[in-house]
Amino acid sequence: MIIAAIPVDEELRLKDLQSYDILDTAAETDFDELVELAGQVCNAPISLITLLDKDRQWFKAKNGMAASSTSRDVAFCSHAILQNDVFVVEDASKDDRFAGNPLVTGDPSIRFYAGAPVISPGGYKMGTICIIDKEPKKISEKEKRALLLISKQVTKLLDLRRKNRIIRQRAEEIINLKTKTINNVMKEQEADKKQIAFTLHENLAQRLASSMLFIDVAQHNEDQRAELLEIARDEIKNVLTEMRNLTYSITPYTSPWISADELVAEFLEKISGSYDFKIELTIEKSDEKASQENALTIIRVLEQWFKILADKQAVSKVNIAIKTSKQFEISVEDDGEANTAEEIREHIRDSMIYDRVHSQNGTIEIITSDAGKNTLEIRLPFQIAGDE
Repeated sequence: MIIAAIPVDEELRLKDLQSYDILDTAAETDFDELVELAGQVCNAPISLITLLDKDRQWFKAKNGMAASSTSRDVAFCSHAILQNDVFVVEDASKDDRFAGNPLVTGDPSIRFYAGAPVISPGGYKMGTICIIDKEPKKISEKEKRALLLISKQVTKLLDLRRKNRIIRQRAEEIINLKTKTINNVMKEQEADKKQIAFTLHENLAQRLASSMLFIDVAQHNEDQRAELLEIARDEIKNVLTEMRNLTYSITPYTSPWISADELVAEFLEKISGSYDFKIELTIEKSDEKASQENALTIIRVLEQWFKILADKQAVSKVNIAIKTSKQFEISVEDDGEANTAEEIREHIRDSMIYDRVHSQNGTIEIITSDAGKNTLEIRLPFQIAGDE
């Protein structure tokens, strides 16, 4: 017996075979029918679709054979994949390469063998479609032609199977991505609900209650009535302003004809009178366009950041700069009393700013200086509308 040589491209051949993820898979009707067809066309009692792994020959489909695999050393197909045409052995018992082969001397007592290589689209011989008989015989040219045609159909089935597997994997990835997106949206909506509830209760409800208290006191205090009513009026005015800002932050106006930086500018214009500090905006124009998703994220972040600044000491001016180059960038610089970086980070974490920015795969950086300048810098990758 002579063991077949290892193909010169064996390493690449094995990688190509493994890419089909077919070894040790269950029987499939399409392959079984091709094996049955080969046996009928060539009048052979045994027909197989074999795949040559590193150390074994494995049968993807079989007819007339009980075993599911054999050692590669004794496989006739190890010799067949070294050929480009149909490999034929008319009488294995008289062939030096196979005379001592246990598949010849023992079960299944192979005498005749003919195998056509199954060649992948990449040009690698993965295995064979072969026919076997226990009696010596010859093969006709028509039968050779039939084996070659069937081998091409095996290749097409293998390639189709791999493409279907890739499609299923991508479908699963899309489903997982959609699930993740939905979870992110629900998480953000839940955060919005908590923030809105906090604003309604802590700011608006308490201010209205305070205003009612001042009005009640004014009814029984003629000397301070005017002053108390003025205080109540200012409180109610502030409540109305915050309600307007809250409404805008929940459902900011968008239009497909308005750019992201213009949306942010419009938001700043609408809320500029709501705070004691002055807001100035500069926009560096470029050919790149940020999406409305970018703008809405920034609007929600600014609305929360301004609340933090309103609680700081001596903030009189806030400079905002917007730039669109390779990403949507915005910096917010204030002249208020410097906080430690950790204090500011704690404020940001509590206000969900980090979550909003990171949900868009963005970055956020806090810069403090001894010169009384504090800067919040946010960078967002350009988003397609509807992305999360």
